[in-house]
Amino acid sequence: MVRSAWLRRAGPGIVALGAAGMLTSTTLGARDRPWVPPDCAGDARAGGTSAQAARATSQGNVGDAPWFRLDPILDANGSLAGQRLVIGRVDGAGKRTMELPSESFAAGPFGATVLVGTDDGARSRLFVLDVVAGCAAPIDTSADVIRRATISPDGGSIVESRVERESRADQGIWRRRLDRDEPAEPLIPPIGADGRFGRTWSTEFLWTVDGRELAVQSCGENACRTRVLEPTTGALHEVDEPDLGPAVGLADGRLVSYLACRGLPCPIVAIDLSTGVRRTLAPDAGPAVVIATDDGARLVHERVVGSRTSLFTVPLDGSEGRDLGAVPAGLSLHMDANRSADGLDAAAGWVLLAPEGRMPIHGAVAPLLRHVPDGRTVAVDEVTR
Repeated sequence: MVRSAWLRRAGPGIVALGAAGMLTSTTLGARDRPWVPPDCAGDARAGGTSAQAARATSQGNVGDAPWFRLDPILDANGSLAGQRLVIGRVDGAGKRTMELPSESFAAGPFGATVLVGTDDGARSRLFVLDVVAGCAAPIDTSADVIRRATISPDGGSIVESRVERESRADQGIWRRRLDRDEPAEPLIPPIGADGRFGRTWSTEFLWTVDGRELAVQSCGENACRTRVLEPTTGALHEVDEPDLGPAVGLADGRLVSYLACRGLPCPIVAIDLSTGVRRTLAPDAGPAVVIATDDGARLVHERVVGSRTSLFTVPLDGSEGRDLGAVPAGLSLHMDANRSADGLDAAAGWVLLAPEGRMPIHGAVAPLLRHVPDGRTVAVDEVTR
């Protein structure tokens, strides 16, 4: 049986199209006045202000942490008319709403900032929003379409996925240094065609838990190929087994991935990048994340036993896991921004439980944080970073 709440966030292709319809009521019900951010003060050169902001981190509790949420705007005929981006802090401060073109994305948070990309049909624009200061700083523009982008963990560069505007042909992965006034340069070549995967629908970025390596995942309707880049050496490792689906995380030399299911629950496996050996971590998992703890990286996922939905955690080597307790009614595990279209930088060792697994725009049901080492559950403003 496929749970509809899980199916909405299951992966690429057709599932993503279904998500737009399920998010309509949230989007169209928002009454926030659209916000036009002013330019950030200081160095207005592309990347100057944003590099500093990207390295900023909250020193207080998680209540100070920035978050974002992106929802589709549908017209009366159910067609995509735009995107609505909401940013703010967990404590309710700094909440602002922007209306963006249909072809837009957001990523992060990266410290105090959210990375945003928009395309008006002629050029793509990339900029960062400083959630604390309430301003925007430009990063890049391109005649190609910038489909996705991410900021490196050290705040020093932007990595972009581009396609050619007219043909939509893959233009590969590009990198732009934020400490230099230079254009973006090619980093990884376009991915080749492979009939086992069909047409590529999406390309997403995923950093290792320690921030040293970058995974670039290209997905068809169900199956995904992943290229793992070691940025300092340029070494590239490809995982192209057609029974693999969306990645959950990357840590300790292992790619953690769903199998190529059409919905959730679905098995999750860990693939050793050096040997190719895989190990099943969860036979029937719902929403899942990989996080860092004092005991090493761990998989955390929802599982259903009878009528009870609980959180379960297991080390990436497949050794014995443990139950972290029931998931409260009305809440679900928050996944990465690629799959949930929202983001919150939780404290290390904690996972977020939120309504439908997403940061709520309005506070009907409050999100909670659960501590993976001991299963303790607290309100978000009770955790220090």
